[in-house]
Amino acid sequence: MINWVKKNIYGILFAGILILGFYLRLKGFLSNPSLWHDESALGWNILNKRYIELFDKLRFLQIAPPLFLIFTKIMVFITDGYSHVFRCDMVLRFLPFVFGNLSMIVFYFVCKKLFESKWSILAGMAFIAMNPVLINYCFEFKPYSLDVFASLVAILVFYSIDFNRNNLKQIFLYGFILAILPWFSFGCAFVIAAGFLALSFKKESPKLFIYLLSLPIISGFIYLNLFVSKSYSQNSNGMLGFWHDYFVKSDFSNIYQLVIDNFNYFFSNVPHFSFFIAAIAIIVGFVIFIKKSEILFVQITTLTFATLIFASVLKYYPFSRRMIIFLIPIIILYLVKITDIKKWCLGALILTFLLIPHFIFAYDFLTLPNLNKGDFSREMMFIMSKHIANYDTVVISEGSNTDFFYYNNFFRLQNKIEFLKPDKTRQETNTKLLNNLRKGSYWIFASYDYSPQFVNNKEIKIWAKSNSEVEFEVSATQSTLMRVIIH
Repeated sequence: MINWVKKNIYGILFAGILILGFYLRLKGFLSNPSLWHDESALGWNILNKRYIELFDKLRFLQIAPPLFLIFTKIMVFITDGYSHVFRCDMVLRFLPFVFGNLSMIVFYFVCKKLFESKWSILAGMAFIAMNPVLINYCFEFKPYSLDVFASLVAILVFYSIDFNRNNLKQIFLYGFILAILPWFSFGCAFVIAAGFLALSFKKESPKLFIYLLSLPIISGFIYLNLFVSKSYSQNSNGMLGFWHDYFVKSDFSNIYQLVIDNFNYFFSNVPHFSFFIAAIAIIVGFVIFIKKSEILFVQITTLTFATLIFASVLKYYPFSRRMIIFLIPIIILYLVKITDIKKWCLGALILTFLLIPHFIFAYDFLTLPNLNKGDFSREMMFIMSKHIANYDTVVISEGSNTDFFYYNNFFRLQNKIEFLKPDKTRQETNTKLLNNLRKGSYWIFASYDYSPQFVNNKEIKIWAKSNSEVEFEVSATQSTLMRVIIH
């Protein structure tokens, strides 16, 4: 038995890491927590818009890849998610969960292209399996897990292209894959553009290169006219306002801070993780890739970064956190390459030092009794639907409207609604708007608070306790539900 274990130790560890990564993601998916603000906003569009309308402007300032939305809507229809709130929440997150897991598989094949040592592959798999951000977006109804998957597929495709060996049929197959990916993922478009630029530098078989490029160009033309011109252009003003602080300035004065913020976010929730040592490992890895003549990978990744910066400067795409998590696998690949230094033991020691915090995170995550997104709107709607009277008015705090409207597709409350949306240009506050409420009974629905330290919800609770009779109150994280009587 011991000899068998020694002989198969790599396969055992590999399977263990893959199973651990899957189980971490499965726990989040099966926990099926309440949707939070952004998920609710996108979920409302799935439930209330027709298929063709998903190519147009979405409500609540939402933009998502059209085929991601359409396939999700099909699954909601097939599973009858329209009539069951828990089922619908889970079905909405199904594609992110599936493709988040598939990303680990594709990452393995990318590692095989780049690493000679199977232990380097194992280290890379450990990093991606236990990354908190990648795990989180496996059970969130947003397309960011698909960004990671599609970007890795694009890298794998470019590494598989060989104009000296591939026939025309294979070239068109690769072109088709690259053409279809952006319909499921925005982020992969940067990797695809970088890949084509990298291939153009080789100047190999211009005829086959044009054949490869033809389908993505046709697809891109249709994409721009059918989707981008309608959806993105109509939401651009709102998106510019929302992401204002996350675009790279034309003088690059904020790029360092954005890079640091993003890097910290990519490894957020990893306890005692040394960003300084990780940064050194990444730089060393970059140098090694160049020395090892892995020029195509260096070209694709650096050009991806450059096109992202360029798009951000032009204010087409924010250089921020969840919007660019498809860079995480690339960072991990550079990080792990440090094992190829001559003193490989030192590289292995550095990776071990960086991996131990990931195992601590994995343990903490697995032992958590309850997983949530900090937004308990579904539970709040359950409570309110059981106890609300016809004459009660629902007061919805700013930022909580998407939660209420999404979940009201299932609870169908017909009560009068008042919105708390202070106009700062008029020096309005939550308190001032609440003071305008007439005598009567109210349910204050404050599921989401985007203000720092939940300032809005604190202000609302202080007002309620000072100016009304509080009959019922329940609070958790940022969510608050209250029934108050104003005399």
